[in-house]
Amino acid sequence: IIGYAIVSELFGANSDTHVFGDALERVRNNEKLKDIIGSPMMGHGEPSNSKRRRNRRIHSQVVLDAEGKEHLLMRFYVEGPDNEGIAHLEMVKDQRNKWEYKYLFVDIPGGFRPAERIFVEYNKFAGQPLIEDK
Repeated sequence: IIGYAIVSELFGANSDTHVFGDALERVRNNEKLKDIIGSPMMGHGEPSNSKRRRNRRIHSQVVLDAEGKEHLLMRFYVEGPDNEGIAHLEMVKDQRNKWEYKYLFVDIPGGFRPAERIFVEYNKFAGQPLIEDK
């Protein structure tokens, strides 16, 4: 039972690990982010000043909205040879109980260029029933 729980958490379609991997791939494939951050791009969780702490936890939480729908909120960091950014995503469970992107964007801090927000995914209808389903 413990082994199944670990495997399903790490490799299941709804796991944080799977969502993080998919979101990072989408960020890596965005041409504008490739130009700004550079390639190869790496993603990781919260920064740590401790040299002993190798695992950087990906900040995520599941919250319920007023209608009782689940929303997954996640934040992770993206670094490349030219720049870095902070990725934010929100996903909503659809009628099939699968996560659907509401938004995925990367904030690029200011510095030698102005601060910028690059949207990778945006779906204002995420989590809403399809017209045929009404």
